[in-house]
Amino acid sequence: MGLVIRAAARVCTILTGPTAIAVFVALVFAINLFAGFPGIPNDDSDSQYAQAVDHHFNDWHPPVMAWLWSIFRLLADGNGPMFSFHIACYWLGFGLIAVALSRAGRPLAAWGVVGVGLFPPFLAINVNILKDVGLTVTFLAGFAASFWYRIDDRRVPWVVAVISTVLLFYGALVRANAVFGAVPLLAYVINPQWLGRPWRLLVFSPLVAMVMVPLSGLFNHTVLNATPLGIIRSLEIFNMAGIAFYSGDVSVFGPGNSFTREDVESCYTPIQWDTLSPWGNCRFFWDRLAVSHDVQEVEKLTPMAAMEAPPNPDLPKYWVASIIAHPLAYAQHRLAHFNSEIYFLAQPRRDNVAPSVPMGEQAGDAPAVSLMRELPQMLYEVLKTPAFWLAVGISLLVLLASPSLPRPPAAAEAALSLVISGLLYTCAYLVIGVATDLRYQFWSMVATFTALVIRLSVPRVPFRHVSRGIPRHVKANLLSRNSRSERQWCPYSPSDA
Repeated sequence: MGLVIRAAARVCTILTGPTAIAVFVALVFAINLFAGFPGIPNDDSDSQYAQAVDHHFNDWHPPVMAWLWSIFRLLADGNGPMFSFHIACYWLGFGLIAVALSRAGRPLAAWGVVGVGLFPPFLAINVNILKDVGLTVTFLAGFAASFWYRIDDRRVPWVVAVISTVLLFYGALVRANAVFGAVPLLAYVINPQWLGRPWRLLVFSPLVAMVMVPLSGLFNHTVLNATPLGIIRSLEIFNMAGIAFYSGDVSVFGPGNSFTREDVESCYTPIQWDTLSPWGNCRFFWDRLAVSHDVQEVEKLTPMAAMEAPPNPDLPKYWVASIIAHPLAYAQHRLAHFNSEIYFLAQPRRDNVAPSVPMGEQAGDAPAVSLMRELPQMLYEVLKTPAFWLAVGISLLVLLASPSLPRPPAAAEAALSLVISGLLYTCAYLVIGVATDLRYQFWSMVATFTALVIRLSVPRVPFRHVSRGIPRHVKANLLSRNSRSERQWCPYSPSDA
């Protein structure tokens, strides 16, 4: 019996050790890499790769991804290098966090972080070569590099801090709205004590992000020499169409633009702006509003040529005037789009067809066993819904920012930075979103899920007992005492032998 106990204790020790977790993460990294290689591109990434080949960038999509791709082409052509970079950063981030938690005596939380990386919706997204994936994996890796030291209250070496900052800046540049999620993570890397006042950070982060927006544009146009295409016109036209739809006032498009109520009702959808785009079914919105009236026969231009045509200088003026004239309609439009963005309520598309119901079959006729079979699928659908993780993020923020917890420990600081980053990134779509896709919420879902697992690793003694003001050996004893219950899932320990 003693031999069995010693063997069980040995296996348990191996499974909860950092080495086992590191080996497992390396294994799933290899599987993820080789199973998905060379990645799945889309129209956006194909256009960015074309720019990488030509070394001529434009800012319709943030050019930093095309610039990085042009460097990767020194290694190999095609999608493989960019895909490998994304997968490497993805598992480097989760691996560093998991191993750091294991070192800190939190094996269940460590394996929980690995489970976050293995969450099927995340794996389904990370094989796509998208700027949203680039944002998520570099934010995650940049955070994890600092977390490796912060979880033990160690100072982050300046080399690691520089690497983290570079990764975060890349993530901030690879999506136009990513700057809203970057500020809390930069605060965590530079000075985590700023997270001691989370509500203040929550207020100041958007202000700092607004300053970073023109700076990122300056970087794109001066350092990367990207041609400006005025992508903000997509937001302006989308908002004006939404305001006209909800207010019934087609005069918001300005004088001389002969739009009718029927045009708006047949072309506008709060789900996305694509119907109004140069490649959409209602391209005449773009032709009349976005392009200078000096351009002749604009409707005959190719979509790319219409995007590159001289812009209409009056569009920003009409856009601002429409918001001022109909603020309620603007709010309705933005909330309707945000609802579709987070998948809070079903948003039927125009091509959806209501499913037929067999004659004589009533919903109440379904046996209870059918509901039991569908319940796991229903729960899975909820878990992969951005609205669910938005609710979890808000709850976590309230819990972690409670005034009764004045100085949170290292794990709580890390969770706070992730939660605030995810919430700010999601809420930015209240103002700037123009399309709906699950990938747009990839970072927010990853950040919130990871923060939830890290939060569960916070010791259950009051925060004031583990603040940095007490000696390290006393703090270590408290942490060890609180981690014993986590290790109870292993039925044997070496002392039992």
